[in-house]
Amino acid sequence: MVLFTFVCTTVVLAQRGYYDAPYTRYEANLGVLSNGAVTTAKSFSQADLQSEASGQICVALNSIAAAVAWNLTTTADGMVVRYSVPEGTTATIGIYNGTTRVAGLNLTSYWSWEYLATSDVTITNANPKKRFDEVRFKFPIPIAAMDTLTLVLESGTASIDFVEMELIAPPIVAPADAVTYIGNGSTLQAFIDAHSGQKIFIPTGFYSIPTELYFGVNSTSLIGAGMWYTEIHFSTVLQANKGGLRADASGISFSNLYLTTSNASRSNAYKGINGVFTSTSIIQNVWVEHFECGAWIAQYNTNGPSFADGFLITNCRFRNNFADGINLCKGTSNAVVEHCNFRNNGDDDQAIWSADGLECINNTFRYTTSENCWRASGMAIYGGKNNKAHHLLIRDNVEVGIRISNAFPGVGFNDVGLHELHDITISNCGTFNALFRDNVGAIAIDCGNGAGTQVKNVKFSLIDILDSKNDAISFQKYSGDGIYNLTFEAITINGTGKEFPYNNLNNSTSKRGYFINFSNYPNGNATYCNMSYSNRGGNALTNENTLSIGTFSWTPAVICLPLTTEIENLDSIQVFPNPASTNITIESTDQKTITKITISDFTGKMILTQLNSTSVNIATLSKGVYFLEVFSGEGKKVCKFVKE
Repeated sequence: MVLFTFVCTTVVLAQRGYYDAPYTRYEANLGVLSNGAVTTAKSFSQADLQSEASGQICVALNSIAAAVAWNLTTTADGMVVRYSVPEGTTATIGIYNGTTRVAGLNLTSYWSWEYLATSDVTITNANPKKRFDEVRFKFPIPIAAMDTLTLVLESGTASIDFVEMELIAPPIVAPADAVTYIGNGSTLQAFIDAHSGQKIFIPTGFYSIPTELYFGVNSTSLIGAGMWYTEIHFSTVLQANKGGLRADASGISFSNLYLTTSNASRSNAYKGINGVFTSTSIIQNVWVEHFECGAWIAQYNTNGPSFADGFLITNCRFRNNFADGINLCKGTSNAVVEHCNFRNNGDDDQAIWSADGLECINNTFRYTTSENCWRASGMAIYGGKNNKAHHLLIRDNVEVGIRISNAFPGVGFNDVGLHELHDITISNCGTFNALFRDNVGAIAIDCGNGAGTQVKNVKFSLIDILDSKNDAISFQKYSGDGIYNLTFEAITINGTGKEFPYNNLNNSTSKRGYFINFSNYPNGNATYCNMSYSNRGGNALTNENTLSIGTFSWTPAVICLPLTTEIENLDSIQVFPNPASTNITIESTDQKTITKITISDFTGKMILTQLNSTSVNIATLSKGVYFLEVFSGEGKKVCKFVKE
């Protein structure tokens, strides 16, 4: 008699992205339009403004009094408007609560319309970028749920992508053990120096700062009244390192602040947050906008810790910056970035880069949303080992969703350890025409020789790649050796080639829209299982393009197990073959092969994940633990199958 033990558990399917963000989005094209407001056609062409909008659609307000309105689903008094105005112009929109005009908002192109090809001769994509920006407004009286919010054009012309509305908490009061700053900002650095090692509270107000704020003494904290209340504005323009917050000691923390700047360039600029943070550091409830980068974590001085280690960034917003959202750089290790929003940034939203000979190890991005990134990727790993990204939402990027690459100099991919990326949704990403005219997938794995000659040891699992503008997954060797030891498990690809035939300035006859595309004859190997393909688009004639696969081995996995970290809430333990005693029935014609599994109170699709098949020859399995996934409209159950 063959004995089997089944442990069936209910899986809690954790949400992806910044699911607990305090704001609700109202898309302009889903609002009520009047007085000549029109919805643009959906377009993936980079020449069109709406290609940078959410879902590649926005609403044009081209005549005075054109309006868009929404009935709010929840009470709110904080508003963010994502908009675009023509280059070199301004516009004004009236804000109405019902029929009452509350205020007028000025819209400007000051931080918009980047032409990167004019400042870098190596860039061959001349399309304008960063055509959208955002403005925020706090209502004096909240708009009640079911009441109407209306935006009305009063001057100029404007395009509206969406608004986000939230109910703002009251301002934070100074902690009992904090010292309170009472100046206008001009003396803030002196106040920090005089109270180093303490909690420094900045009350509600606008503070103009002409220099970088430097924190060089351990255990110093800068605390605001809230990201809607305490605004620190850095006024210096086109002077490198003359703005932002820099940590250069252990235990530096920042919280409840809005950081912005007059700078409007990636060059000769500065980061919103810079320096090193340690195990007692936390950056929380900080909103960073219009800087060169949102946060660049690395040590460029000689006084403090040599690299960042063990800190937390949580509930922050990194938006409308000219380069990276966050870059964990130069040996940053054991950091966690969670519950954050990245939007409209001009380089990698979330990056891990082992630069300058310092390896980045065991960092985690989780429960974050990356959207409308107009250069590079939503998530990138450049070398190091054991870094993780999970439960991410990446959408509407001009270029890549996730990039794995050794293109930049530094420590390459370690021979040991494993980078793990799982439970991620990528939609409307990838392009046939990236900044340097390169052809990239929604997931792009690139091999060069900037940091070693190999990309290796990366696992992707439970990834949904939806409506890719180009290919879904691209493997490309630019130089170096190749791509080794990659794993793909439970990858769902639905829709490719959405931008075809646009974004093809050179009139290339190359095919695009592949589910998997191999370029330039890489060496290496990858295994896959439970790959689901549907709705191939573009002009690709096959699901996988292997014409330039070279010696690369792309093979089915022998065994494919689901992640077990989410398995919770033990239901029961059942022993077979005695199905009469349980609600799980196994049918077998030869006592060796499972032909059907029925769970009487849980019907739906059933997949035996470990062997990429719906039948298992029990006699050929060695003793050990296997897994069975059972799906239905109610969710998912996972059965742990033990052969004794």
